[in-house]
Amino acid sequence: MKMVIVSMLLLLVPIFSASIDRGPYLSCVSENGIIITFESDIPAGGGVRWADEAYFDVHSSFEHDTSVSDFLSHHKFELNALNPWTKYYYQVYVDGDESDTFHFWTAPDTVVPFSFVAYGDCRTNQSEHRTVADAASSFEPHLVFNSGDLITDGNSWYGAWEWNQFFDAIENLGGNAPYYPAVGNHEDEVDEFFRPLFELPGNEQWYSFDYANCHFVVLNNNADISTGSEQYNFVADDLAAADGNYDFIFVIFHRPPYTCGTEHGNHTDTQTYLCPLFVAHNVAMVFNGHNHDYERNYVDGVYYIVTGGGGAPLYPVSPEAWTIYAESCYHFCLIEVIGDSLHFTARYDDGTVFDEFSMNSDLSVSEKNYNERLFKIITKPEPFNSSVMIETSSSLYNIKNVSIYDLRGNVVFEKSFDLSASSREERVSNKDAVRRIIWTPERNVASGIYLVRAVLIGGDASLICTKKVVYLK
Repeated sequence: MKMVIVSMLLLLVPIFSASIDRGPYLSCVSENGIIITFESDIPAGGGVRWADEAYFDVHSSFEHDTSVSDFLSHHKFELNALNPWTKYYYQVYVDGDESDTFHFWTAPDTVVPFSFVAYGDCRTNQSEHRTVADAASSFEPHLVFNSGDLITDGNSWYGAWEWNQFFDAIENLGGNAPYYPAVGNHEDEVDEFFRPLFELPGNEQWYSFDYANCHFVVLNNNADISTGSEQYNFVADDLAAADGNYDFIFVIFHRPPYTCGTEHGNHTDTQTYLCPLFVAHNVAMVFNGHNHDYERNYVDGVYYIVTGGGGAPLYPVSPEAWTIYAESCYHFCLIEVIGDSLHFTARYDDGTVFDEFSMNSDLSVSEKNYNERLFKIITKPEPFNSSVMIETSSSLYNIKNVSIYDLRGNVVFEKSFDLSASSREERVSNKDAVRRIIWTPERNVASGIYLVRAVLIGGDASLICTKKVVYLK
């Protein structure tokens, strides 16, 4: 009889064995820690194993393991005492299942080149969302931001099945980079459905954090943003404190204040209450969704990027006076920050670039943190009125090409170099790789600020650097 009971129990174990249902996904990265979250299909004990890259490469195993025996469905593990700007490998597990191996980078404790992805409106077609997310993940960003509308029905329990599809779609993207979603109108029942899934800073609706020489602010403009509201006061105080202390300030929320999408108009409350704060405190770029398209808009010195092509049905565009570029397409945005310059690319769901521009920080606060510059761009004279000599040099990289953009992102001059060339004109130093060119603007080029962008290649790596130059006829 005892053998029969044991046999029956053994048969029942697989039936009630837990499996990982959603995740893992990352959040709240810092110089010394990160939060790893996942969910199991039934309550179970779980854990996480991890090791830094140096250990993992040698041993092909994990150095650390932490677990809890409590029966939970939502599993949250906060790793601490990690090293800054270090790559870690990790794996999560429950009693009956374990994940693949993923990785993440801790935040840097100095200024280093890094990249982040922004996209949104991935609801409805989670298969297309997976295509977009996997393409974005292939660029190995250090951070990811979603501008909202993660699933179609995020405000009731009927959306549970699509949440599973959502987390399947971001398996690689959210498993390998901290993932920060803004609240969209399709999940604005924050306390009931959004907050229990994610582990985010602050009150999880509006919050901010620093990363290298940048400051990020995530908001919820589905909620009250009027003067004197809790969220308005947060934004006003946060941006005032950040202004002047970071090379770039980025803001992310769902409803766009400026858009040329034909389905939804401008969010006038945001224009009234928040946009003046963005201008006053030198915000570089604002990312929104809501209209299912791509837009690069420029108003009062701020770029307003609508990135709503993550999987939702696409909407037409009709360019406005503030529109630099607009297209109805599935896409994501990749932003590469290199010291006091950045390069922005909008990419289709296969990773192909269809819009790009560069910009410089007028603050140059990052230079305080550089021990040795990886590259430099010198322009003489500055400003200039007829021709300018541009010299780019690096001790570690070869200069592949130099482009000059106006502030609307249009290319006005471009020159490529043969990386094997060693003539005196193009390679004039044994210590540094140096390229010199003379730019004489054509007659139709107007006076103003232009951005010199250099692409540098070294081994399997590349850098993009940018410098401002002033042309006065």
